Amino acid sequence: MINKANQILNNRRHPSGKKAPRRRDASDRPLREQKSPDRAGQLNRGSQQWIPFASYCTTGQFMDLENGYKRHCSPTAAVNIVRTLKKCLEDNHRPNESSDEMFLQFAEIGRRTHIYWNQDILGHFGGTSNFLTGIFLRSCLRAAGLKKRVRVRFHPWITADAVERALEHGSIVLLQVYRHPKYKNHHMLCYACRRTDAGEREFLLADGWKPGPLWVDSKTIGHGHYLTIRPV
Repeated sequence: MINKANQILNNRRHPSGKKAPRRRDASDRPLREQKSPDRAGQLNRGSQQWIPFASYCTTGQFMDLENGYKRHCSPTAAVNIVRTLKKCLEDNHRPNESSDEMFLQFAEIGRRTHIYWNQDILGHFGGTSNFLTGIFLRSCLRAAGLKKRVRVRFHPWITADAVERALEHGSIVLLQVYRHPKYKNHHMLCYACRRTDAGEREFLLADGWKPGPLWVDSKTIGHGHYLTIRPV
């Protein structure tokens, strides 16, 4: 049975009845220019639906706003989640909506609730509380008018199988990785999964560092917790 999330994503149409075209995005590269995978591979049928709507804002584009921001990967991920959901779910979505304004709003939500701390002390203290990220994300979705349109759930322990299942069920996945060899402690998004011609499993990330899609093998997605964000 096709789940409701996949129905929303696969059947989204304009009021004219035609299927929605790909959109241009103000801060992201035009979707038609986003190269699909650099390496040969076949996307899993149930996990490719988010790719046309994916947002790839980075921490670098927000770090100099106002008086500067540090350890702000979670507010950046929240921006990407909301932009992706709006492009997918709203026919009247404004493609030129400012990602900067959205980030400032979400960062303020985090600071006001004492979930996000705009500081970096000795490279360990500051940023967003891992255990309160779900509350922070729900607050951002509420501010964006999406709270009743999606469901956010916390899941312990990242595994490649669990992330792949979540994608197949129509979720965006927010990875909270700890002591990652590249990212250290970091929050980033996963939009899709595929199998290469050699049978290797790879995941499509919006890592908050690269302003575009990044495919990584399943062994390097890291360890930690994850959240699923799914239309209802």
